Amino acid sequence: MSGADGEDIFTDVFWRGPEDASRVLVISSGTHGAEGFCGSAVQSQLVASQVGLPDDVAIMLVHAVNPFGFSHLRRVNEENVDLNRNFIDFDSALPVNAAYRELNELLNPIEMPPEKLDVSMAEIMRLQSTMDFLTFFKAVSGGQHEFPEGVQFGGREPQWSRKTMEGIWDTYLSAAEIVVQIDVHTGLGPSGVGVLMMAANPDEPQKAITANWFGDMMVSSRPARKQDNAFGGYMNAGMEQCLTRTWVIPMTLEYGTEPPEVVLRAMIEDNWLCHHGELDSDHGRSIKERLLRVFYPDSKVWESQVLVRAEQVFAQALAGLAELSVASKERT
Repeated sequence: MSGADGEDIFTDVFWRGPEDASRVLVISSGTHGAEGFCGSAVQSQLVASQVGLPDDVAIMLVHAVNPFGFSHLRRVNEENVDLNRNFIDFDSALPVNAAYRELNELLNPIEMPPEKLDVSMAEIMRLQSTMDFLTFFKAVSGGQHEFPEGVQFGGREPQWSRKTMEGIWDTYLSAAEIVVQIDVHTGLGPSGVGVLMMAANPDEPQKAITANWFGDMMVSSRPARKQDNAFGGYMNAGMEQCLTRTWVIPMTLEYGTEPPEVVLRAMIEDNWLCHHGELDSDHGRSIKERLLRVFYPDSKVWESQVLVRAEQVFAQALAGLAELSVASKERT
């Protein structure tokens, strides 16, 4: 397996601070490969800033969780697997997304002339209007394990990138007492706005603690049942499951780019191109350009908003970690 130009590809780890720090801020990028340009930019800014670290606090950056998708300009990996749907227990029965079945032909067409895509998008938007937001979101984006060439395919076994991440966590973080994890993504929400998102129940201490650090966040309760989960197999949950002796506070920093229907259209086009189209063609290159720009807009204003917000969030996280101890978990 190699990059788009035949080069070797890697997932990189950067560490700054004491090797035995009990508190670590982890910032990961490129879980969805094509979204990695934004993550790379905010990580590079942090490295260049030479930010001072509180005592007993370290920073770990994981660059290009999905290096294949990053290089080949795909959200998914070489097996069409969305890594943020791959961190599930494959020893149990695979989750079933029955609602996705009804949408697969629209999301994963074999033939796709422009007029057919217009019709498909109109039908998808019509179906969206008949559902509440969460039902539609789970159907399209909740992950599925039935259609290997479909969108949001979670795979049928742990992918090598998942195993690589689990190895990184075990090597660098298993002795830490507290880990704050921020996974950087793009493509959801108002353009240029970086929203912090986290799954936590009202009685979990990190909900109140992070609210004090960051202010407004999008916090969703953990599902009481598997079928209530809007996302299955996301990486942040995988970190919690892997680091059983560490207090993990995982969240996502999600930057908005284009309206949801524009992003979804670009994903459908790219999925069709990689399975049925011709990559090395004018049409293929135009699809790739559209995919790039729905996840990394060609806008200096957007880039500036991204970098300013990242600097703010990372500074708040470090300041919060400086005052945080495992005892805080018990007092909250």
